[in-house]
Amino acid sequence: MKKIIALLLGTCAFTALFYHQDTGINFSLLAIFIWILLLVRAGKGKHTPSFRALSAALLLSALSFAWYGDAFSFFALYFSVLATGLHARFPRLKPVLYPLLVAWNYLSFVFRVFFFSYWLPKTKKGNRPGKRFIALFLIPAISGIAFTGIYAAGSDLLARILGRFYIGFDLFSLLLLTALGFFFMFNYWLLWIPREALRLNQRLEDHFCSEKAKTPARPPAFPDPDTERKSGEISLIVVNLILVFFIFIYNYEQFFSGAGSLSREVHQRVATIIISIVMAVGLLMFYFRSALNFDPQAKLLKRLAFAWMGLNAILVLSALLKNSEYIFRFGLTYRRIGVYIFLLLSLTGLVFTYLKIKHRRTNAYLANTMLRVFFGTFVICSAVNFSWLVTACNIRFHKDRDIQYLQDMPYNHRLLYKTYHRDPAWQPYFKAQAGHIRTEQERSFLSSRLYYRFMDNEHSQRH
Repeated sequence: MKKIIALLLGTCAFTALFYHQDTGINFSLLAIFIWILLLVRAGKGKHTPSFRALSAALLLSALSFAWYGDAFSFFALYFSVLATGLHARFPRLKPVLYPLLVAWNYLSFVFRVFFFSYWLPKTKKGNRPGKRFIALFLIPAISGIAFTGIYAAGSDLLARILGRFYIGFDLFSLLLLTALGFFFMFNYWLLWIPREALRLNQRLEDHFCSEKAKTPARPPAFPDPDTERKSGEISLIVVNLILVFFIFIYNYEQFFSGAGSLSREVHQRVATIIISIVMAVGLLMFYFRSALNFDPQAKLLKRLAFAWMGLNAILVLSALLKNSEYIFRFGLTYRRIGVYIFLLLSLTGLVFTYLKIKHRRTNAYLANTMLRVFFGTFVICSAVNFSWLVTACNIRFHKDRDIQYLQDMPYNHRLLYKTYHRDPAWQPYFKAQAGHIRTEQERSFLSSRLYYRFMDNEHSQRH
Protein backbone atom coordinates (compact mmCIF):
# COMPACT_ATOMS: atom_id res chain seq x y z
CA MET A 1 0.00 0.00 0.00
CA LYS A 2 1.36 3.40 -0.98
CA LYS A 3 1.69 6.24 1.51
CA ILE A 4 -0.74 8.46 -0.41
CA ILE A 5 -3.43 5.78 -0.19
CA ALA A 6 -2.84 5.36 3.55
CA LEU A 7 -2.99 9.16 3.91
CA LEU A 8 -6.34 9.40 2.10
CA LEU A 9 -7.85 6.40 3.90
CA GLY A 10 -6.71 7.69 7.29
CA THR A 11 -8.12 11.16 6.59
CA CYS A 12 -11.46 9.73 5.48
CA ALA A 13 -11.63 7.47 8.54
CA PHE A 14 -10.81 10.39 10.85
CA THR A 15 -13.53 12.55 9.31
CA ALA A 16 -16.15 9.79 9.34
CA LEU A 17 -15.46 8.73 12.94
CA PHE A 18 -15.37 12.23 14.46
CA TYR A 19 -18.08 14.01 12.44
CA HIS A 20 -20.55 15.41 15.02
CA GLN A 21 -19.03 13.14 17.66
CA ASP A 22 -17.12 13.69 20.88
CA THR A 23 -13.89 11.83 21.52
CA GLY A 24 -14.68 8.30 22.67
CA ILE A 25 -14.72 4.86 21.10
CA ASN A 26 -14.08 6.54 17.74
CA PHE A 27 -10.47 7.31 18.69
CA SER A 28 -9.85 3.67 19.60
CA LEU A 29 -11.41 2.55 16.30
CA LEU A 30 -9.21 5.04 14.42
CA ALA A 31 -6.10 3.71 16.19
CA ILE A 32 -6.99 0.11 15.30
CA PHE A 33 -7.67 1.14 11.69
CA ILE A 34 -4.23 2.81 11.50
CA TRP A 35 -2.67 -0.34 12.97
CA ILE A 36 -4.34 -2.45 10.25
CA LEU A 37 -2.91 -0.12 7.60
CA LEU A 38 0.53 -0.57 9.18
CA LEU A 39 0.13 -4.34 9.00
CA VAL A 40 -0.84 -4.17 5.33
CA ARG A 41 2.06 -1.84 4.50
CA ALA A 42 4.61 -3.97 6.39
CA GLY A 43 3.56 -7.23 4.76
CA LYS A 44 4.30 -10.72 5.97
CA GLY A 45 7.69 -11.56 7.41
CA LYS A 46 8.45 -7.99 8.53
CA HIS A 47 6.75 -8.07 11.92
CA THR A 48 9.66 -7.94 14.37
CA PRO A 49 9.33 -8.76 18.10
CA SER A 50 9.55 -5.03 18.84
CA PHE A 51 6.70 -4.34 16.41
CA ARG A 52 4.61 -7.07 18.03
CA ALA A 53 5.27 -5.61 21.49
CA LEU A 54 4.29 -2.13 20.32
CA SER A 55 1.20 -3.56 18.63
CA ALA A 56 0.20 -5.19 21.92
CA ALA A 57 0.69 -1.83 23.67
CA LEU A 58 -1.44 -0.10 21.01
CA LEU A 59 -4.28 -2.61 21.29
CA LEU A 60 -4.17 -2.54 25.11
CA SER A 61 -4.28 1.26 25.21
CA ALA A 62 -7.07 1.25 22.57
CA LEU A 63 -9.18 -0.99 24.80
CA SER A 64 -8.29 1.15 27.83
CA PHE A 65 -9.43 4.36 26.15
CA ALA A 66 -12.58 2.74 24.77
CA TRP A 67 -13.42 1.59 28.30
CA TYR A 68 -12.45 4.64 30.39
CA GLY A 69 -12.16 7.51 27.90
CA ASP A 70 -10.02 9.56 30.30
CA ALA A 71 -7.02 11.78 29.60
CA PHE A 72 -4.48 9.24 30.88
CA SER A 73 -5.62 6.46 28.52
CA PHE A 74 -5.94 9.02 25.70
CA PHE A 75 -2.26 9.96 25.86
CA ALA A 76 -1.28 6.30 26.29
CA LEU A 77 -3.10 5.49 23.04
CA TYR A 78 -1.73 8.56 21.25
CA PHE A 79 1.87 7.70 22.18
CA SER A 80 1.30 4.03 21.28
CA VAL A 81 0.04 4.91 17.79
CA LEU A 82 3.00 7.22 17.20
CA ALA A 83 5.60 4.76 18.52
CA THR A 84 4.18 1.82 16.55
CA GLY A 85 4.08 3.79 13.31
CA LEU A 86 7.59 5.19 13.72
CA HIS A 87 9.08 1.81 14.53
CA ALA A 88 7.21 0.08 11.69
CA ARG A 89 8.58 2.50 9.11
CA PHE A 90 11.95 3.33 10.70
CA PRO A 91 12.95 0.28 12.76
CA ARG A 92 16.54 1.52 13.28
CA LEU A 93 15.42 4.88 14.65
CA LYS A 94 16.15 5.27 18.36
CA PRO A 95 13.13 5.96 20.62
CA VAL A 96 14.82 8.96 22.22
CA LEU A 97 14.42 10.80 18.88
CA TYR A 98 10.68 10.12 18.55
CA PRO A 99 9.41 13.19 20.48
CA LEU A 100 11.81 15.55 18.70
CA LEU A 101 10.88 14.30 15.22
CA VAL A 102 7.13 14.44 15.90
CA ALA A 103 7.38 18.00 17.22
CA TRP A 104 9.58 19.01 14.26
CA ASN A 105 7.14 17.58 11.70
CA TYR A 106 4.14 19.25 13.33
CA LEU A 107 5.89 22.62 13.27
CA SER A 108 7.17 22.27 9.69
CA PHE A 109 3.87 20.98 8.27
CA VAL A 110 2.79 24.40 6.99
CA PHE A 111 5.88 24.47 4.76
CA ARG A 112 6.18 20.80 3.75
CA VAL A 113 2.59 20.43 2.60
CA PHE A 114 3.20 22.84 -0.31
CA PHE A 115 6.04 20.72 -1.69
CA PHE A 116 3.69 18.60 -3.77
CA SER A 117 6.48 16.64 -5.40
CA TYR A 118 7.41 15.40 -1.91
CA TRP A 119 4.12 13.66 -1.20
CA LEU A 120 2.03 13.41 -4.39
CA PRO A 121 2.68 10.26 -6.48
CA LYS A 122 5.06 10.72 -9.37
CA THR A 123 3.75 10.33 -12.90
CA LYS A 124 4.96 7.32 -14.87
CA LYS A 125 4.28 6.59 -18.51
CA GLY A 126 1.42 4.15 -18.86
CA ASN A 127 0.65 4.24 -15.13
CA ARG A 128 -1.34 7.29 -14.01
CA PRO A 129 -4.26 5.94 -11.93
CA GLY A 130 -3.34 7.95 -8.84
CA LYS A 131 -3.01 11.30 -10.60
CA ARG A 132 -6.10 10.60 -12.77
CA PHE A 133 -8.14 9.80 -9.66
CA ILE A 134 -7.08 13.04 -7.96
CA ALA A 135 -7.56 15.16 -11.12
CA LEU A 136 -10.80 13.64 -12.43
CA PHE A 137 -12.61 12.78 -9.19
CA LEU A 138 -11.12 14.07 -5.93
CA ILE A 139 -10.54 17.72 -6.86
CA PRO A 140 -13.93 18.14 -8.64
CA ALA A 141 -15.72 16.39 -5.75
CA ILE A 142 -14.12 18.59 -3.10
CA SER A 143 -14.78 21.73 -5.17
CA GLY A 144 -18.41 20.75 -5.77
CA ILE A 145 -19.08 19.98 -2.11
CA ALA A 146 -17.40 23.18 -0.92
CA PHE A 147 -19.23 25.51 -3.30
CA THR A 148 -22.56 23.74 -2.79
CA GLY A 149 -22.22 24.31 0.94
CA ILE A 150 -21.35 27.97 0.40
CA TYR A 151 -24.33 28.55 -1.90
CA ALA A 152 -26.65 26.67 0.45
CA ALA A 153 -25.66 29.05 3.25
CA GLY A 154 -27.01 31.96 1.14
CA SER A 155 -30.21 30.33 -0.13
CA ASP A 156 -32.98 28.97 2.08
CA LEU A 157 -34.59 27.13 -0.84
CA LEU A 158 -31.34 25.39 -1.80
CA ALA A 159 -30.72 24.57 1.87
CA ARG A 160 -34.18 22.96 2.16
CA ILE A 161 -33.59 20.94 -1.02
CA LEU A 162 -30.21 19.75 0.23
CA GLY A 163 -31.74 19.04 3.62
CA ARG A 164 -33.72 16.20 2.05
CA PHE A 165 -30.47 14.51 1.05
CA TYR A 166 -28.04 15.61 3.78
CA ILE A 167 -29.29 15.02 7.30
CA GLY A 168 -27.60 17.37 9.71
CA PHE A 169 -25.00 18.38 7.10
CA ASP A 170 -22.45 20.75 8.63
CA LEU A 171 -20.01 21.96 6.01
CA PHE A 172 -17.78 23.87 8.42
CA SER A 173 -17.37 20.88 10.77
CA LEU A 174 -16.75 18.56 7.84
CA LEU A 175 -14.05 20.77 6.34
CA LEU A 176 -12.45 21.40 9.73
CA LEU A 177 -12.34 17.69 10.56
CA THR A 178 -10.97 16.85 7.12
CA ALA A 179 -8.22 19.45 7.51
CA LEU A 180 -7.40 18.23 11.04
CA GLY A 181 -7.38 14.59 9.92
CA PHE A 182 -5.18 15.46 6.96
CA PHE A 183 -2.77 17.28 9.29
CA PHE A 184 -2.33 14.26 11.59
CA MET A 185 -2.22 11.68 8.82
CA PHE A 186 0.21 13.72 6.72
CA ASN A 187 2.63 13.96 9.63
CA TYR A 188 2.08 10.28 10.44
CA TRP A 189 2.52 8.65 7.03
CA LEU A 190 4.84 11.24 5.50
CA LEU A 191 7.15 11.87 8.45
CA TRP A 192 10.25 13.77 7.40
CA ILE A 193 13.57 12.90 9.05
CA PRO A 194 16.30 15.54 8.53
CA ARG A 195 19.81 14.40 7.71
CA GLU A 196 21.05 15.80 11.00
CA ALA A 197 18.68 13.46 12.84
CA LEU A 198 20.00 10.50 10.85
CA ARG A 199 23.56 11.42 11.74
CA LEU A 200 22.59 11.77 15.38
CA ASN A 201 20.80 8.43 15.26
CA GLN A 202 24.04 6.73 14.16
CA ARG A 203 25.72 8.04 17.31
CA LEU A 204 23.02 6.67 19.61
CA GLU A 205 23.97 3.00 19.43
CA ASP A 206 23.78 0.78 22.51
CA HIS A 207 27.34 -0.50 22.13
CA PHE A 208 30.63 1.34 21.68
CA CYS A 209 32.38 0.92 18.35
CA SER A 210 35.60 -1.05 18.67
CA GLU A 211 37.65 1.77 17.15
CA LYS A 212 36.14 4.38 19.45
CA ALA A 213 36.74 2.11 22.41
CA LYS A 214 40.44 1.96 21.64
CA THR A 215 40.91 5.65 20.91
CA PRO A 216 37.87 7.47 22.31
CA ALA A 217 37.56 11.20 21.82
CA ARG A 218 38.13 13.24 24.95
CA PRO A 219 36.90 16.72 25.73
CA PRO A 220 39.53 19.41 26.34
CA ALA A 221 38.73 19.43 30.06
CA PHE A 222 40.19 15.96 30.51
CA PRO A 223 43.32 15.63 28.35
CA ASP A 224 44.76 13.02 30.68
CA PRO A 225 42.94 9.69 31.27
CA ASP A 226 44.43 9.45 34.78
CA THR A 227 43.06 12.88 35.65
CA GLU A 228 39.58 11.93 34.48
CA ARG A 229 39.65 8.65 36.39
CA LYS A 230 40.89 10.30 39.60
CA SER A 231 38.25 13.02 39.21
CA GLY A 232 35.57 10.33 39.03
CA GLU A 233 36.97 8.48 42.05
CA ILE A 234 37.09 11.63 44.18
CA SER A 235 33.59 12.67 43.08
CA LEU A 236 32.09 9.27 43.86
CA ILE A 237 33.85 9.06 47.22
CA VAL A 238 32.36 12.44 48.13
CA VAL A 239 28.81 11.57 47.00
CA ASN A 240 28.98 8.16 48.71
CA LEU A 241 29.99 9.74 52.03
CA ILE A 242 27.26 12.36 51.71
CA LEU A 243 24.73 9.66 50.80
CA VAL A 244 25.65 7.51 53.82
CA PHE A 245 25.13 10.53 56.08
CA PHE A 246 21.84 11.38 54.35
CA ILE A 247 20.55 7.81 54.68
CA PHE A 248 21.21 7.95 58.43
CA ILE A 249 19.45 11.32 58.81
CA TYR A 250 16.64 10.31 56.44
CA ASN A 251 15.77 7.11 58.28
CA TYR A 252 16.05 8.79 61.68
CA GLU A 253 13.56 11.48 60.62
CA GLN A 254 11.25 8.93 59.03
CA PHE A 255 11.10 6.24 61.69
CA PHE A 256 12.22 7.85 64.97
CA SER A 257 11.18 11.50 64.76
CA GLY A 258 7.47 12.24 65.18
CA ALA A 259 7.59 15.93 64.44
CA GLY A 260 6.17 17.57 61.32
CA SER A 261 3.49 16.75 58.78
CA LEU A 262 3.75 13.14 57.61
CA SER A 263 2.11 13.83 54.24
CA ARG A 264 4.36 16.78 53.43
CA GLU A 265 7.50 15.01 54.58
CA VAL A 266 6.82 11.82 52.59
CA HIS A 267 6.26 13.63 49.29
CA GLN A 268 9.10 16.09 49.88
CA ARG A 269 11.58 13.33 50.66
CA VAL A 270 10.46 11.21 47.73
CA ALA A 271 10.97 14.18 45.42
CA THR A 272 14.43 14.66 46.94
CA ILE A 273 15.30 11.00 46.31
CA ILE A 274 14.16 11.09 42.69
CA ILE A 275 16.00 14.35 41.91
CA SER A 276 19.19 13.13 43.60
CA ILE A 277 19.10 9.83 41.68
CA VAL A 278 18.62 11.65 38.37
CA MET A 279 21.52 13.99 39.13
CA ALA A 280 23.82 11.17 40.25
CA VAL A 281 22.96 9.03 37.20
CA GLY A 282 23.90 12.06 35.11
CA LEU A 283 27.24 12.15 36.93
CA LEU A 284 27.85 8.47 36.16
CA MET A 285 26.84 8.98 32.53
CA PHE A 286 29.41 11.77 32.34
CA TYR A 287 32.31 9.67 33.61
CA PHE A 288 31.33 6.42 31.90
CA ARG A 289 30.49 7.97 28.53
CA SER A 290 33.44 6.41 26.68
CA ALA A 291 37.04 5.81 27.76
CA LEU A 292 36.62 4.78 31.40
CA ASN A 293 34.42 1.87 30.36
CA PHE A 294 37.53 0.19 28.91
CA ASP A 295 40.22 1.51 31.29
CA PRO A 296 41.74 -1.49 33.16
CA GLN A 297 42.74 0.84 36.00
CA ALA A 298 39.14 2.00 36.57
CA LYS A 299 38.24 -0.89 38.90
CA LEU A 300 38.04 1.39 41.96
CA LEU A 301 35.86 3.83 40.06
CA LYS A 302 33.43 1.05 39.09
CA ARG A 303 33.32 -0.29 42.66
CA LEU A 304 32.51 3.19 43.92
CA ALA A 305 29.77 3.50 41.30
CA PHE A 306 28.28 0.13 42.28
CA ALA A 307 28.46 1.13 45.97
CA TRP A 308 26.66 4.36 45.20
CA MET A 309 23.89 2.46 43.36
CA GLY A 310 23.54 0.04 46.29
CA LEU A 311 23.19 2.93 48.75
CA ASN A 312 20.57 4.56 46.56
CA ALA A 313 18.67 1.28 46.41
CA ILE A 314 18.64 1.24 50.24
CA LEU A 315 17.33 4.81 50.19
CA VAL A 316 14.53 3.86 47.76
CA LEU A 317 13.55 0.85 49.88
CA SER A 318 13.38 3.09 52.97
CA ALA A 319 11.05 5.44 51.14
CA LEU A 320 8.89 2.49 50.02
CA LEU A 321 8.58 1.31 53.63
CA LYS A 322 7.62 4.81 54.79
CA ASN A 323 5.02 5.17 52.05
CA SER A 324 3.58 1.79 53.05
CA GLU A 325 3.35 2.96 56.67
CA TYR A 326 1.69 6.16 55.46
CA ILE A 327 -0.92 4.14 53.52
CA PHE A 328 -1.49 1.83 56.49
CA ARG A 329 -2.25 4.80 58.76
CA PHE A 330 -4.17 7.12 56.42
CA GLY A 331 -5.37 5.02 53.49
CA LEU A 332 -4.59 4.76 49.80
CA THR A 333 -4.73 7.70 47.37
CA TYR A 334 -3.68 8.45 43.80
CA ARG A 335 -0.60 10.32 45.00
CA ARG A 336 0.53 7.45 47.22
CA ILE A 337 0.19 5.05 44.32
CA GLY A 338 2.21 7.54 42.26
CA VAL A 339 4.93 7.46 44.94
CA TYR A 340 5.17 3.68 44.54
CA ILE A 341 5.38 3.97 40.75
CA PHE A 342 8.07 6.67 40.75
CA LEU A 343 10.17 4.91 43.37
CA LEU A 344 10.00 1.63 41.44
CA LEU A 345 10.97 3.49 38.27
CA SER A 346 13.93 4.98 40.15
CA LEU A 347 14.94 1.50 41.27
CA THR A 348 14.62 0.29 37.66
CA GLY A 349 16.84 3.16 36.54
CA LEU A 350 19.49 2.07 39.05
CA VAL A 351 19.36 -1.50 37.72
CA PHE A 352 19.88 -0.39 34.12
CA THR A 353 22.64 2.02 35.18
CA TYR A 354 24.37 -0.93 36.81
CA LEU A 355 23.98 -2.99 33.61
CA LYS A 356 25.26 -0.08 31.51
CA ILE A 357 28.51 0.10 33.49
CA LYS A 358 28.94 -3.64 33.92
CA HIS A 359 28.40 -4.48 30.24
CA ARG A 360 30.09 -1.31 28.91
CA ARG A 361 27.03 0.13 27.17
CA THR A 362 26.62 3.66 25.87
CA ASN A 363 24.63 6.47 27.44
CA ALA A 364 22.17 6.11 24.56
CA TYR A 365 21.45 2.54 25.74
CA LEU A 366 20.40 3.87 29.15
CA ALA A 367 18.30 6.70 27.69
CA ASN A 368 16.51 4.47 25.15
CA THR A 369 15.92 1.69 27.68
CA MET A 370 14.44 3.99 30.29
CA LEU A 371 12.24 5.64 27.65
CA ARG A 372 10.86 2.20 26.79
CA VAL A 373 10.31 1.48 30.50
CA PHE A 374 8.42 4.75 30.99
CA PHE A 375 6.33 4.09 27.88
CA GLY A 376 5.46 0.55 28.98
CA THR A 377 4.58 1.76 32.48
CA PHE A 378 2.35 4.48 31.03
CA VAL A 379 0.47 2.02 28.81
CA ILE A 380 0.01 -0.58 31.55
CA CYS A 381 -1.18 2.03 34.07
CA SER A 382 -3.74 3.33 31.55
CA ALA A 383 -5.52 -0.05 31.77
CA VAL A 384 -5.67 -0.14 35.58
CA ASN A 385 -8.74 1.17 37.39
CA PHE A 386 -6.91 2.97 40.19
CA SER A 387 -10.19 4.48 41.43
CA TRP A 388 -11.55 1.00 42.16
CA LEU A 389 -8.25 -0.01 43.78
CA VAL A 390 -8.18 3.04 46.06
CA THR A 391 -11.84 2.67 46.98
CA ALA A 392 -11.61 -1.08 47.71
CA CYS A 393 -8.52 -0.64 49.87
CA ASN A 394 -9.96 2.22 51.93
CA ILE A 395 -13.34 0.54 52.43
CA ARG A 396 -11.78 -2.71 53.57
CA PHE A 397 -8.92 -1.51 55.76
CA HIS A 398 -9.77 2.02 56.99
CA LYS A 399 -12.69 3.03 59.17
CA ASP A 400 -11.85 6.75 59.12
CA ARG A 401 -11.93 6.99 55.33
CA ASP A 402 -12.31 10.27 53.43
CA ILE A 403 -15.85 9.93 52.03
CA GLN A 404 -15.66 13.08 49.92
CA TYR A 405 -12.45 11.86 48.29
CA LEU A 406 -14.08 8.55 47.38
CA GLN A 407 -17.13 10.30 45.93
CA ASP A 408 -15.00 12.60 43.77
CA MET A 409 -13.24 9.70 42.02
CA PRO A 410 -14.59 8.22 38.75
CA TYR A 411 -15.10 4.55 37.87
CA ASN A 412 -15.89 3.37 41.42
CA HIS A 413 -19.67 3.82 41.45
CA ARG A 414 -20.48 0.10 41.48
CA LEU A 415 -18.32 -0.56 44.51
CA LEU A 416 -19.70 2.42 46.43
CA TYR A 417 -23.27 1.41 45.64
CA LYS A 418 -22.63 -2.15 46.73
CA THR A 419 -21.23 -0.90 50.05
CA TYR A 420 -23.44 2.09 50.90
CA HIS A 421 -26.72 1.65 49.00
CA ARG A 422 -28.63 1.18 52.27
CA ASP A 423 -27.16 4.30 53.90
CA PRO A 424 -29.65 7.25 53.68
CA ALA A 425 -26.78 9.76 53.78
CA TRP A 426 -25.50 8.42 50.46
CA GLN A 427 -28.80 8.72 48.55
CA PRO A 428 -28.16 12.24 47.12
CA TYR A 429 -24.82 11.02 45.76
CA PHE A 430 -26.39 7.96 44.11
CA LYS A 431 -29.15 10.10 42.64
CA ALA A 432 -26.62 12.46 41.09
CA GLN A 433 -24.58 9.52 39.81
CA ALA A 434 -27.70 7.96 38.27
CA GLY A 435 -28.22 11.08 36.19
CA HIS A 436 -24.58 11.08 35.15
CA ILE A 437 -24.72 7.42 34.12
CA ARG A 438 -27.89 7.98 32.08
CA THR A 439 -26.25 10.94 30.32
CA GLU A 440 -23.22 8.80 29.45
CA GLN A 441 -25.37 5.93 28.23
CA GLU A 442 -27.41 8.28 26.01
CA ARG A 443 -24.31 9.35 24.09
CA SER A 444 -23.94 8.13 20.52
CA PHE A 445 -21.93 4.94 20.24
CA LEU A 446 -18.80 6.56 18.76
CA SER A 447 -18.74 9.21 21.49
CA SER A 448 -19.42 6.84 24.37
CA ARG A 449 -17.24 5.06 26.91
CA LEU A 450 -17.69 1.32 27.31
CA TYR A 451 -17.42 1.53 31.08
CA TYR A 452 -20.84 3.18 31.21
CA ARG A 453 -22.26 1.14 28.32
CA PHE A 454 -21.77 -2.05 30.29
CA MET A 455 -22.83 -0.59 33.64
CA ASP A 456 -25.99 -2.04 35.16
CA ASN A 457 -28.09 1.02 35.89
CA GLU A 458 -31.05 -0.71 37.51
CA HIS A 459 -30.19 0.73 40.91
CA SER A 460 -30.05 4.21 39.35
CA GLN A 461 -33.61 3.90 38.07
CA ARG A 462 -34.84 3.57 41.65
CA HIS A 463 -33.78 7.11 42.34
